[in-house]
Amino acid sequence: MTKRFKTLLILLLLLSSESIAFSPEYERQMYIGCYGNSKQYLGVNEAKKYCLCTINMLSEKYSDEQMDLIFKKKPNEILKATQFSTLHCEKK
Repeated sequence: MTKRFKTLLILLLLLSSESIAFSPEYERQMYIGCYGNSKQYLGVNEAKKYCLCTINMLSEKYSDEQMDLIFKKKPNEILKATQFSTLHCEKK
């Protein structure tokens, strides 16, 4: 019984973690937008690092669909939902 429970728990964790991550195409689109906006302020190398960091953090918390819903909100709500990633990645 315990072995079955552990197996089920591992399976659920694996499946749930996949559903939260961005799809490769969504990640690519996010990177293009981020990099295009950031390189003029941060420079090429720093913009690349910053965007990859930010996208990875957002992908750990949100799915494509969740991000689409966030981007439909008012600017201050978008900032509130994504601020954790930008603050973290600005420090790196």
